[in-house]
Amino acid sequence: MALFACLFSVVLSSCSRVIGYSVLLWNIPEVELKDGTVVPVYLKSNISGVYVIGIPDSKEKIEVPQWKLSKPESKSKARKLAEMYEAYNGKYAACTLDGLPIRAESVNTSKQVYRLRKSEIVKTLYEGSGEAPTNGVETLKGKWIKVLTSKGTQGWCFSANLNVFEMNPDGTYTLEDVGGDEMVRDDKIDDILKAEWWPEYYIDMISKKQIDLDNFGKAFRFDSGIESGKILISLPNFNVSAKYSGTTKISEREYNFDNTKIELTIRNPKAIVVKYTGKNGRPRSFNFVTLEKDQNVDDLVKNEKERRGKLFRSIASLGPDFRSGNYGNLTFSENSKFSWTNYSRLVPEVIPSNVAENGTVSMKYFLPKNLEKSWDGIATFKFAGSKKEVNLFFKTEASGLRLAVARVKKELDEVTGLYEVTILPPANSTVMFFQK
Repeated sequence: MALFACLFSVVLSSCSRVIGYSVLLWNIPEVELKDGTVVPVYLKSNISGVYVIGIPDSKEKIEVPQWKLSKPESKSKARKLAEMYEAYNGKYAACTLDGLPIRAESVNTSKQVYRLRKSEIVKTLYEGSGEAPTNGVETLKGKWIKVLTSKGTQGWCFSANLNVFEMNPDGTYTLEDVGGDEMVRDDKIDDILKAEWWPEYYIDMISKKQIDLDNFGKAFRFDSGIESGKILISLPNFNVSAKYSGTTKISEREYNFDNTKIELTIRNPKAIVVKYTGKNGRPRSFNFVTLEKDQNVDDLVKNEKERRGKLFRSIASLGPDFRSGNYGNLTFSENSKFSWTNYSRLVPEVIPSNVAENGTVSMKYFLPKNLEKSWDGIATFKFAGSKKEVNLFFKTEASGLRLAVARVKKELDEVTGLYEVTILPPANSTVMFFQK
């Protein structure tokens, strides 16, 4: 971390050349920098999604998310743009209607680019012209306003369902129009709700390089519903969703999702515990974590599929036809399919009775370290008409293919809801050899 800070300071010190000027669209309370301020821009990083800007009347430079700034241009153009935003400097708005749309144009039939949840805060930028929408009975009173969300989305929103208020440079504000007390920004929960959260067991799979595709992917996650207003807990053996109107702070690290039976505890900035209390009154807790930037879920899934495909091709390309006088004829084909005939000597100890002579093969299990010198991998055969797995160690050789029964032991982990898999060596010395 110290090295990173050192390198970062070197980068900033080297950014002495201004690449343009931008208008700050959303204030930066940490340094009490107001929206509407024209600032010099020294660096743009598309990788980190930030600009490095200079603080006016100071030599200090800071990183700012790109969505908080207008596109860098000449100082005169930036100042002209700032004049357009001037009427709404310091003005933000709280949404009073759950699901209020933000549209691409100031027309009620225009494409929706975002849906606000109730009490969500947006930055108001400037007014625009356009026909006022109706509620089905009468035309609504208000005006079209260009707004910016905290996710960086810009669009048009009709003001009838917006409470516009003044925000202080330090990020505090008072919603006097709705009788609200002074509200203080809670960066802790805001950052948590914006982050992507994955099951904690992902960390173990990634570190071991053993991605279980049945229990890994974007389907399993905790979604705070910061955009949709609908919270989601999705795990292999558990799934629940609920609408909520906001969050209530219970203690320093604990929050409740209003109108739900879901609570969140912040363990640290990269780890949380989500507790759900079901109809039976029994709470269940689930651990979620964030991943490092280089740990992309889609890429990890892709890499694992490629690993499995490579193992299958190592067998198929060697044959794809293999023959054994004792154990039958085995053929591999495209799409991970196989056919196996004359295998009667292996029934029922290895192959189940009364199954077809074809099916699919996968490489879902991982070879233990102590067996890597003896075998290339574990092939899981699923015969058509049978739910039972036939797991076999395999070893490709110049003259053919060697197979042996792999004993797969599974035990349910009550915490994660997953099965802990243990691969045991062959129960006996029987090795099946097939000539190519």
